[in-house]
Amino acid sequence: MATRIKFALAAFLLLNVLGCGEPSPRELKNRQEFEALLTAVSLKNKAELDKDAKRIEDRHSSGELSDDGFKDLQSIIAKARDGKWSDAEKLAYEFREKRPYFK
Repeated sequence: MATRIKFALAAFLLLNVLGCGEPSPRELKNRQEFEALLTAVSLKNKAELDKDAKRIEDRHSSGELSDDGFKDLQSIIAKARDGKWSDAEKLAYEFREKRPYFK
């Protein structure tokens, strides 16, 4: 019986430490900015792309977006700015599939 209690307590503590898999507010906001970028790329809208790129840079500068996330988003932005909209869109969908929420 004592082993069961220890196991249950360990499982409870582990779940509390790791969380239940819900994205943080930071990750939700990063996803929101990414979705705006994806929309601009899908619509081939340079003006919106520039606005989204600025917001993404601001989030990175403020520490809300990690270096890895920023690097991945920058590669999408660079393709779009080079006029390679379909390549940028493909990268964006791959990114979303691989990392639905990110820091």
